[in-house]
Amino acid sequence: MSQPVPDNIRSLMHDLANNLRSILGNKLVGLYLGGSVALGDFCEASSDLDFLAVTDGPLCPEDLLAVGMLHGELLDMHAAAYRLEGDYAPRQYLVPEGTTVPVPGCERGIFLPKVGEIMLSADNIYNMRENGIQIYGPDPKELLPRVSPEQVRSAVRTMLMDGPGSCHTPEEAADEILNLCRSLCALETGLPTSKSQGARWARENLSAHWFPVIDAAVGVRRRGAAADADAQLCAAVRELERELRPRFL
Repeated sequence: MSQPVPDNIRSLMHDLANNLRSILGNKLVGLYLGGSVALGDFCEASSDLDFLAVTDGPLCPEDLLAVGMLHGELLDMHAAAYRLEGDYAPRQYLVPEGTTVPVPGCERGIFLPKVGEIMLSADNIYNMRENGIQIYGPDPKELLPRVSPEQVRSAVRTMLMDGPGSCHTPEEAADEILNLCRSLCALETGLPTSKSQGARWARENLSAHWFPVIDAAVGVRRRGAAADADAQLCAAVRELERELRPRFL
């Protein structure tokens, strides 16, 4: 399902890998790119760059400081660096459900040395293991634990029970709508699902009443920005979530 990695993304990821190797040395076990890139659904206008850095043991304070400085430098050097979203996970903590404890992460290109909750879940591990693009280190199938479809479903169901996040803009609403749809698709298949697959699932499983909303959300994702006609998306998120909730209770 993967697609060629755009040159600017490949350059960014190799810069990240090379600098991490300089900082961490043998502590860096592997670096993998997953998410929409690995699923063949990368959208230049809006997609995140979901990565996983596997380390040999937790990072010490000096490592955390250096990695944080690296991500700041990448934001200055690469236009796409603000899209980096990922985890720095010691391989000893990796389990099929994600990690056993919260680990340092990166959100919108900014390194977060202390994260309050576990963000890496079973569907993320499955995606990285089965589809992840190897930037550095061994094949992800050799390093990451095997995840069952039921473990994927459990992780997706937990996320759905938390409900959609706050949507203050049509762009945020479009993202939540497509996430809802792909999550329901993942519940059926037991596999991580792209936003495009989620949109197709919605057209096959929801009433025609929702087609304009789904199409508008897809349009916002492709453009990276909303048009005036997309203002209804914010109101549609909660209504769609209420309609879909019986499917995952």
